[in-house]
Amino acid sequence: MPPLFPLLTTLILGGLLGWAWFTDHVMRGGLLVIITVLWSVLMGLWWALRQRGCRLKRVGIVFAMAAAVFAFFKFGVRYEGSADGSALPRMSLRWTKITTPELPPLISIKAEPSVADVPPAGLIDMPRFMGEKGDGNFPAPAFHTDWAAHSPRELWRIPVGLGWAGFAVAGHRAITQEQRGELECVTCYDIRSGKLLWSHTDKALFAEMLGSNGPRATPTIDVVAGNVFTVGGTGILNCLDLATGTKKWHHDLIKDGQAKGNLMYGKSSSPLLLGEFVIGTGGEGGSSLIAYNRTDGQLAWKSGTDGGSYSSPVLLTLAGREQIVSVNGNSVTGHDPATGSILWAFDWPGMFPKVAQPLATGPDRILITSSYGLKSHLLEIKAAEDAKTCSVTSIWSSSALRTKFSTASIIGQHAYAIDEGTFCCVDLKTGERVWREGRYGFGQHIRLGDNLLLIQAEKGHAALAQVTPEKLIEIARLDALTSKTWNPPTLAGRYLILRNDREAICFELPVK
Repeated sequence: MPPLFPLLTTLILGGLLGWAWFTDHVMRGGLLVIITVLWSVLMGLWWALRQRGCRLKRVGIVFAMAAAVFAFFKFGVRYEGSADGSALPRMSLRWTKITTPELPPLISIKAEPSVADVPPAGLIDMPRFMGEKGDGNFPAPAFHTDWAAHSPRELWRIPVGLGWAGFAVAGHRAITQEQRGELECVTCYDIRSGKLLWSHTDKALFAEMLGSNGPRATPTIDVVAGNVFTVGGTGILNCLDLATGTKKWHHDLIKDGQAKGNLMYGKSSSPLLLGEFVIGTGGEGGSSLIAYNRTDGQLAWKSGTDGGSYSSPVLLTLAGREQIVSVNGNSVTGHDPATGSILWAFDWPGMFPKVAQPLATGPDRILITSSYGLKSHLLEIKAAEDAKTCSVTSIWSSSALRTKFSTASIIGQHAYAIDEGTFCCVDLKTGERVWREGRYGFGQHIRLGDNLLLIQAEKGHAALAQVTPEKLIEIARLDALTSKTWNPPTLAGRYLILRNDREAICFELPVK
């Protein structure tokens, strides 16, 4: 064993790890663990084999030390899921106490309809995930954006259960999903005070090691009919009364879609309300879209055979025709809103999650993005000669937009996105990256007006940033949450609700 072996091994493996971290490689968290173990094993073998006459004894010592280390991690260390979106493991000693928020019981809480349901001044309903059209585009802010001179006012802060759902807001009601023990809960809070108004519970638990436990999908509210539609982590679709939380009907999306089973990381797609239908997505294989009559829950139609993904279906107008665009397990499809029939299909295979929303970039083009080594595409949709279907073509494919958990924002001819933890700007004409700066971790963001982004950072703080094709400028920052935050922000006019898997906080933003 050459004497320079430790130095060369350290340089090679250290260089590989440095490259993975410098380039924000999608597997850098796993590589850190693998390289650390590999380096330790190689150093142990080098020490054991480098001197003749005592190799057997030293090999025994190395194996004994390896067994001791393995036993320590097996019996003395507790794995607590991912520390961040890079899959870096979070661990603690088994004898240390797990700190969790103290949560009040919910199962017996039911609200009565009230005539005093007056929303606060400055509130605008946000009844669905990612805003009015599900694309993360919001009007220009009607509040001060200089938060240093005009501080947002904290209205309330409350403990919540596990889960990565956001809030949907209608009037004074803010509704989310959370896990409390073996109960999957839909909870409605008063946006004015944080008081719990009602709750609905199902005995269901989605558990997963990397992403933790609990529901992932943001509720959808039918404000006119007074209903709330939710999809739990195991695929339970509920229709609840908006005022009281009373269940009107429910379905099992995994069963109705004849899927092989649930998705690996749980159902995270929010329901789409369209005409008389509420539309959900399937599981592993089976139907991609499943439509029910939103009044009585009767099954209306099913479409596709590619199962669901972690993205939510949206209604877009492409090639002069309204259509539901769905990101599925291994494809992207366009569907007739009335019947669900497939108008076009684009093959997009990949074993890793597809989370981002499909975004319209023009009258006949959409942007689809992902990470995990899967390329993003700008697709062009054209009406076919038979006028009944459409054709689809990829204008370009690119690895410049690696949106693992979030969705890009389209401003003019550029897309702005969190690329493996760092913001980037990509030219929509070519798919090439223009700049990459501003580390916010694996958070979420929405667009406000022409060039302003509201960013929920993974570490818990929120920020306002102006973006142009030249640079990103952070203009305000708000200390809010203090632990890992993968939940989308909820902006309801001048009311901003942020949450993670431990607590939720509501701010009233300063009026202009």
